[in-house]
Amino acid sequence: MRLRRGDVVLCQVPMTATKFSQTKIRPAIIVSKDLNNAQLDDVVIVPCSLNLDHSYELTQYLIVGKELTESGIRVPSVIRCEAVMVIHKSMILKRIEKLSTSTMQKVDSGLKDALGLK
Repeated sequence: MRLRRGDVVLCQVPMTATKFSQTKIRPAIIVSKDLNNAQLDDVVIVPCSLNLDHSYELTQYLIVGKELTESGIRVPSVIRCEAVMVIHKSMILKRIEKLSTSTMQKVDSGLKDALGLK
């Protein structure tokens, strides 16, 4: 499977509450650069969550409406840019869709805030 930055994928996301010993199947966004995605066995992702309690945070991007439909994500969700993870490609079950350029720019903004980048 060819993976690219901005792809929405369905994957096994390690759960921090279980000290990463368990996973849940969740949509996530690939944020690693395409060169790494082509050459390495791992990808960098940010998971999506149904928990909208902190959607006002700069590190989370609420995806609803047209963006929701275009992304292939089924229900209103937040993209959790503060929850950057590295997973093995074998944990990706399928590619769902690709985020639009404008949505990816918002994810990039959330990543910059989460990582303290300017």
